[in-house]
Amino acid sequence: MSVNAMLFHHNTARAPTTQEKEENMAGEEASSSGASTPSEAQEVVEPPSSVTVERHIPRVNCPEHIILVVDVCKEESNSPYKLADGSKFPALCMVKRAITLFLQNKHAIDPRHKFALVVLHETPIWLQDFTSNPREIISELDDLQDASSTSHCDLSQLFDLIAQQISLPQCSNPALTPPPHIFRTVLVYGRSHCLPQFLGGKALFSHLVQSPHFFLDILYTHEPPSDDNKCEGIFDLLCGLDESGLSYILEVSRNATKLHNHCGSLLAHPLQRPTQRAVHYTLTNGD
Repeated sequence: MSVNAMLFHHNTARAPTTQEKEENMAGEEASSSGASTPSEAQEVVEPPSSVTVERHIPRVNCPEHIILVVDVCKEESNSPYKLADGSKFPALCMVKRAITLFLQNKHAIDPRHKFALVVLHETPIWLQDFTSNPREIISELDDLQDASSTSHCDLSQLFDLIAQQISLPQCSNPALTPPPHIFRTVLVYGRSHCLPQFLGGKALFSHLVQSPHFFLDILYTHEPPSDDNKCEGIFDLLCGLDESGLSYILEVSRNATKLHNHCGSLLAHPLQRPTQRAVHYTLTNGD
């Protein structure tokens, strides 16, 4: 079942500085910036100048309803992932493998979690409704195929679709009462030349992200940045979608290890994990 047949770092959550971007790109194949303009950047969202991180609900391990949004748009310059043994895999193939491991591990952590799948191309398609059986999502993932490139990506349609499909929990006192579950959207965006936009406005996006029971994480998989693409500008715009400071906004070029590590980072529960800017991993000797 092809999409066409259906009609169609551990980076901080703020926009990183130039020095941080250079450090995050270490080990990648290129380090030059994308060719986006200030006017293009303002078409999506202006990143907040400062973010005050506030948690509005108890830090409990309630079930998650996770909406996986997979971008299947294949641009002409799309390059493969190359592993240490010299084998090469198409970008979508590697993304599907990483998501599959995420689903299996997340389900093993807590079988109460549920998952839904959305395909992002010219328009978003709600492909699989919420299920606690990860095999149902994996089966749909296996059937996904690359789709032709598009001239735009309208995030308004994506979040309008999500708002139509979910009903946010209502608690009389969210600061004290744990919700029955929370919603989290994990957007896997893979375009290096197409800046996302809100062509239909941001009303429903704002409604969702302002809820204490909705979280947005983004994994940006892209070509090595160069003067011929807009990777850096796109990443800046995606960082700007984190209005609460509670999102994880991660990026990776064609590095399979880093891709899987990022999916591992997304296993953490949004109510119990630290903010992204506070994440710090160390290895210590056991006593």
